[in-house]
Amino acid sequence: MGKKLFISAAIILICAGMSNCASLIGKKNTYQLDGPAARVNGAIVRLQVSPQGAADGAISLNAMVIGSTFATMEGPFKWRIEATGKTGDHQSLILHRIHTSTEKSKRSEWYPTAQLPLIAEFKQVREDPNASRARCEIPGLLQVKSHEDGKLRIRAELSISRSVKEKSISQRATLSFLLDPTQKRIDETIFLPVEIVRSFGKSLEEADDPSWE
Repeated sequence: MGKKLFISAAIILICAGMSNCASLIGKKNTYQLDGPAARVNGAIVRLQVSPQGAADGAISLNAMVIGSTFATMEGPFKWRIEATGKTGDHQSLILHRIHTSTEKSKRSEWYPTAQLPLIAEFKQVREDPNASRARCEIPGLLQVKSHEDGKLRIRAELSISRSVKEKSISQRATLSFLLDPTQKRIDETIFLPVEIVRSFGKSLEEADDPSWE
């Protein structure tokens, strides 16, 4: 079936105290959700992606100074499902099955069942004590590129549990997320480990940058 949409995630341990500040300026070839977020058992559910590669190795860094970084971000992507609910009400999110397909390249694949289900607990949001959030990051990178694969559809079968009158009630649903290719400007300050900064000139996939955008 050609190359898989998924690759195993590498785990990189980096010593504390070795971070530096860099200004990241450039473009980001990514995806945006086409349509509103879904609602399951009173929680708002979204799918999010974060580009981890660089288009054609288009990353450079000013010589001698960790400061100005110019990049064109691209896939593969980290991906996760995020649900926002109420503190003391919503309890957990369980991802049972997930399927990915692309419009332009006609790729289609189920996520390996051996790595499912995935469970994420709701935790209070620091900025809003009345809100809670569960983030279910899916192991492995989503191997797609927006300009090559076109529109991306992700179908996820999941359950969300909540407490109602001291009873736990779970609702199961199959959601379909359609994501459109888009290009966005990057203009932000980020903190990167020295090892990652020194690896610029390679793709971010090679650099194993674990951070979300």
